[in-house]
Amino acid sequence: MRSLLVPRALDLVRAAERGDVESTLAALDRQRLLCAHREGPHGVRHWNRQVERWLTEETGEPIWSTWYAGRPLLVTANDYGLGVHNGDTGVVVRRGDGVLRAHVAGSTRRLDLATSRLGQAETMHAMTIHKSQGSQADEVVVLLPPPDSRLLTRELFYTAITRARERVVVVGGPDDVRAAVTRRALRASGLSQRLAASH
Repeated sequence: MRSLLVPRALDLVRAAERGDVESTLAALDRQRLLCAHREGPHGVRHWNRQVERWLTEETGEPIWSTWYAGRPLLVTANDYGLGVHNGDTGVVVRRGDGVLRAHVAGSTRRLDLATSRLGQAETMHAMTIHKSQGSQADEVVVLLPPPDSRLLTRELFYTAITRARERVVVVGGPDDVRAAVTRRALRASGLSQRLAASH
């Protein structure tokens, strides 16, 4: 995982430190790490922290702040005043004067915002498959949870792999992959029970 993820994260940091907004946003869309879960060893929270630890080791610069150049962002709530929407992505870039700015690729236009104004955003070295719907990247790395995960279904796996424009890397054992392609999502609507009861 380290050899897969760190080069892209370093590209982001280097472009962001140079203040190169175009290159930074382009690097952001080169790769996505997608997880089924938010928590646990296969979850987004763990992998966001892990990539930041690896970046600290690679650069010798500890990531001690929430806001740092090259931090990939996922907006988690609509803010119509700012023009950002839940699901928008962006990255933190260092301006020539040293000030950090959040550049968000909004649905209608690109936004350049003070980091202090962007309250509802989380780090996006990894994101959930659910949140990735509607977005794409050149390469998608899909981290499969163990086969006993209730979230691991054919529909979720399909959503993950269709986020890739060019390449998909699946991280998981044979049993994880088998569960991902054979298990169907069960719809708990209760419709079948209601139909049976009405006859």
